[in-house]
Amino acid sequence: MSTLTAQPLPFSLEREKHIEMLVRNISRKWRPTADVQEPSTLSDYTQAHAAQNAVSSEGEGALTALRTVSQLHITAKPELQGPRCTSHKTYSIASETRQQLFVAVEESSCVCLHCCGPARSCFIQGFQQDHQPVFQFERPLRADSCCLGCCLMEMRVYTAQRELIGTVHQRWSMFTPYFEVCDAAGSSSVRIQGSCFPVRCLADQEFQVVSVIGERIGSIWKKWPGYNEPRNMDHELFGLDIPQNLCVKTKVLLLAAAFLLNLMFFEMS
Repeated sequence: MSTLTAQPLPFSLEREKHIEMLVRNISRKWRPTADVQEPSTLSDYTQAHAAQNAVSSEGEGALTALRTVSQLHITAKPELQGPRCTSHKTYSIASETRQQLFVAVEESSCVCLHCCGPARSCFIQGFQQDHQPVFQFERPLRADSCCLGCCLMEMRVYTAQRELIGTVHQRWSMFTPYFEVCDAAGSSSVRIQGSCFPVRCLADQEFQVVSVIGERIGSIWKKWPGYNEPRNMDHELFGLDIPQNLCVKTKVLLLAAAFLLNLMFFEMS
């Protein structure tokens, strides 16, 4: 390689510099692994670890608005009646003081929206007030009624940088709806349990959020707003009650669970 680069080339100076740069890059790529310098001091390892976690800290920093929140109110924007192909739905996410924290936009195909209904696959992205993305929820297509554990529902939760936070899994249960909230490693942190006969209308609904030892720590609820002829209000208001000192990642996972339960049990269209 050194002999090749030392030979005079019958090209202009810029062309010669370009060829030398390519050769240098190739030799650097095929350099033996023994020549690669590894961190030798504690400070080098600390700096490397900090660089690897920079993106993760940035993703978690966007969720700081959830640190002091103990209740979330999710309000769906009313839809127009009639055979319209609307592939976007907008939700407002506010705190217990009715201060708006995020705006969530659901995207789904027109065919899936009208043919699959509450069982549709969708992509939900949350934004801050300054239009910066905060989180992403992905729900794959599943059957509306499962049979002995087949085609169970789930919701995957990501940061704005597409780093997996965790997943909300529906587990097979004979009588009552049952869900597990798992972190990125697949470990279950909290569970969600529903009533035997959840109905979609004419009543308030509530799902219990419990710890792995069965202690109740919160709830996911839906308020029945009443019948209103001019607009669709079947899933106008839902939300969750959570401890204020709960982990931020668990809070955003429970927020995703609230959207999943809204699609499965609260929404009628």
